[in-house]
Amino acid sequence: MVMRRRTLLTAAAAAAAAAAVIGYRKSSQDTADGASLDTGSNSAPTKQTAPGKKTNILLLCIDDLSDWVGYNNAHPGVHTPNIDRLRAQSYSFNNAYCSVPVCIASRGSALWGMTPESLLLDGVEDDPAYAKLFNAQDLYPLPHWFSEAGYETISTGKVFHYQMGTQRFWDVFQPYKDFPWDWGDHGTAFDFGTLPEGEVHADQLTANFTIDQLNTPREKPWFMAIGLYQPHVPWRLPQWAFDLHPLEDVVLPEVRADDLDDIPSAGVDLAHNPALTIDGQQTTQHELVVQSGLWRQHVQAYLAACSHTDAMVGQILDALDASEYADNTAVVLWSDHGYHLGEKLHWRKMALWEQATRVPLLIRAPWLLEPGGSFDQPVSLLDLAPTLTDIAGIATPAQFEGQSLIGITSQTASERPAHMRWGDAVSTRVGKWRWTRYADGGEELYDLEADPKEYNNLLGKTGAHKGGLAALRQR
Repeated sequence: MVMRRRTLLTAAAAAAAAAAVIGYRKSSQDTADGASLDTGSNSAPTKQTAPGKKTNILLLCIDDLSDWVGYNNAHPGVHTPNIDRLRAQSYSFNNAYCSVPVCIASRGSALWGMTPESLLLDGVEDDPAYAKLFNAQDLYPLPHWFSEAGYETISTGKVFHYQMGTQRFWDVFQPYKDFPWDWGDHGTAFDFGTLPEGEVHADQLTANFTIDQLNTPREKPWFMAIGLYQPHVPWRLPQWAFDLHPLEDVVLPEVRADDLDDIPSAGVDLAHNPALTIDGQQTTQHELVVQSGLWRQHVQAYLAACSHTDAMVGQILDALDASEYADNTAVVLWSDHGYHLGEKLHWRKMALWEQATRVPLLIRAPWLLEPGGSFDQPVSLLDLAPTLTDIAGIATPAQFEGQSLIGITSQTASERPAHMRWGDAVSTRVGKWRWTRYADGGEELYDLEADPKEYNNLLGKTGAHKGGLAALRQR
């Protein structure tokens, strides 16, 4: 296992270097020695002014939110006006990627600021490694470092993957109601529908707590991490969230029946994950949904869940902006991973394509980053922890393996590609390229400028990246 990981990491680094060469073009403003590279995006400029008080941090952690937010124009009919408002006030990292496309490993990597390789969290049987991480005596998650720096730490909702054992990390902690796991009654292994009359949604309780905390005077600076569970399943929501997305207006994702024909067998296995056995017959999640005739209803429920989270974000932002903390609080919104709703004949996360790994990442800190600005080169959530400590002016802990995104440039982004893994498969995003290699040696390469939906594997049957990758690896 360890040897395979090291071999794949070496290969990933080689491919990243290759992709960097084939993916970037020299700008007419480059220096003669090639000190800068034109990647089609701007840098993340910083301002020199700072708020009059020490910076507070409001971290909004969202579960399973893909790039289906309004400002991305990734899918028709998305209704997220509050996240869009936050984007207009924020600096957006338009191509941010999780380290592992599943909750437990992604959150472990982001909150401890370490690679999945270092934490042994690779998406497969993560519970033992996660439990060991929680009991480690020499590794600490983000709230510990803020406490050490004199911050008051506050939290509720799904920030860490599990609630159990996390209260000790926070000065103020409200236990939250976990969503019950249910296969639903639709025959598709998804539970969705209207929230029972009179029941308060768990994320509304989270928003209420957050608003109360924002209205509480404090003597110390604070780090507040708030977890919003939706759009994670079950999609049990108030009726108003469904009403925002009339069924007749719902657009299904574009899906090709032959989309898996040019990818390696290990990639096909990921597309078919989770594999299900119904009445003794093996089937895929996609086949279940399509055969049920409820595909449109599933997409409607996901859109409704995104809109519900957006409403919670709006309530929290309104409370912050009306509070005494409005002018010296940085707001950071991120999602732990993306989500498939049929793209590449796959559902849920747990795959190494764009839809499962690309996430929103917004930072509202106008004294540091230009409101409305954006950075288009790939970045990793591995950099989230050092970015937060950088914003707060806290020394970067030695355990962090990422780097702050404040001041990142196209050149530095090309030198630190976004790496993802699932088990022994690794994927790299750099420039316009996504390169994936599976444990058995199977590969995928996509030019995302020409092929944003990843239909044409340039290392597969339908095409070849001429000369390119093999020659550049040798170099």
